[in-house]
Amino acid sequence: MDSHTTKITSIQQLVEELKNVKTEREYKKLVKRLEIPLSDYEPYAHFSQEKYTRNCIARTDDFELILLCWEEGQVTPVHCHNNQECWVYVVKGEFDEQRFVESEDQGEVIEVEEELQLEEDGISYMNDDMGYHSLENINDGRSMSLHLYMNPIDECNIFNETTEEFEKKVMVYHSYEGKLLQNA
Repeated sequence: MDSHTTKITSIQQLVEELKNVKTEREYKKLVKRLEIPLSDYEPYAHFSQEKYTRNCIARTDDFELILLCWEEGQVTPVHCHNNQECWVYVVKGEFDEQRFVESEDQGEVIEVEEELQLEEDGISYMNDDMGYHSLENINDGRSMSLHLYMNPIDECNIFNETTEEFEKKVMVYHSYEGKLLQNA
């Protein structure tokens, strides 16, 4: 069986294969091959009651692989991806994804363009040309999602619902390669 069709069954195998992936098409094919057992994610799974956590599994100049860990009801702000490609793979649980576009008549006012339900093993794709999105854990209990970016994202624009304007947000990790960070 050729390496482009064999299942990816461990985090280590995924990270090794990511080092050789260069195109959007290759990333898309790779994400569809994931069959990693839940136990393989456990060293990277850190949760917080206050907010979902961003746990970096691996990062190079070419990609960023992050495990997001969610308590029930936790949600991201509406955000962009700083001109990067993003694939979301549902490791465990269930999510509501809302996709937004800026209203043509009203400047930075945003409106829902599409709503998707993502279940275990489900895959979603997003880039800035498609607009903005938000994810919410709608599972009864904890959920985990794996986020793969073609290039690392250090900041993005998030929609501030109070001011109804976008603002720049610096991205931070809760853990890196399984180790909790000071700011966590």
